[in-house]
Amino acid sequence: MKKALFLLLLSVLIGCSPDYQVSESREVEVVVDSYVQAERLGELDVLVVLDTSGSMSDNFEEVADGMDMLRSDIESLTLDYKFGYITMDPTEIGYIGPFDSTSTAIDMLMAPSLLPGTRLEEGFSATYTFLQSDEGNEFRRPEADFLLFLISDEDEQSAITTDLFYDWLHDKFKEVRHDVACIANPDDENAGWANEAGYKYIELSSLYGKNLLDIKEEDWSAWLSSSSYLTQLKDFITLSNPEPIVDSIIVYIDQEIVYDWRYVEETNTVYLGVAPDYGSVVEVGYNVYAQ
Repeated sequence: MKKALFLLLLSVLIGCSPDYQVSESREVEVVVDSYVQAERLGELDVLVVLDTSGSMSDNFEEVADGMDMLRSDIESLTLDYKFGYITMDPTEIGYIGPFDSTSTAIDMLMAPSLLPGTRLEEGFSATYTFLQSDEGNEFRRPEADFLLFLISDEDEQSAITTDLFYDWLHDKFKEVRHDVACIANPDDENAGWANEAGYKYIELSSLYGKNLLDIKEEDWSAWLSSSSYLTQLKDFITLSNPEPIVDSIIVYIDQEIVYDWRYVEETNTVYLGVAPDYGSVVEVGYNVYAQ
């Protein structure tokens, strides 16, 4: 009913708009994309799955700084959180944690460098193995929201496919909210032999509706909080159809039309002027030419 009302309003507004014209020779279809802003955080468990192979040692300081900033941002939302760090070797997982609001800043900063070095870079299988173990069950609280970070300068090398891992995560955390952020090398010509593009991490990021964080960027750690809807209010929506008729875009927040937004063609994304409040429903309607 709600979607039907939205479509009706959209068609009326488009039909009445003096600035919007559609060629009579081409039919158009209405598309509606939406998201619900997350509710306020209660309990939050953060698991950092870190590549500790030799080529990653230069990134440990960046990881520590990023998690320290993330911790500060989380504390503005809730004090009921836990951090844990594991390696990417599923045959002998190194684990440090948990860290919570009583842990010192020094403990958090030292954690990445205290993990044992490994040669395996199997982020998916390490995550699965840890969360299925007794130690993982002790870390993981059943009613806590869950945030997973996968950090590596190589591609994910286990036999677990991206789709299979994605489906398992959604089943594992179906009773709570969860999110994933990947920090790895993008698919570009500058990666080099020692910095293979993280193709599976790129795929997983896409399944969660976001872009990979580039580990080669000097300030990638500053973007950790904004990488998840759990730690920052979302103020954008990437449109599902790559060819919207831009003049037809209409934005609603909680069924009220808003005008403070901008569309960026390069990313096919609508950015809101102000992030909607917790629990708000954001709907973006637009026309596309029928195929």
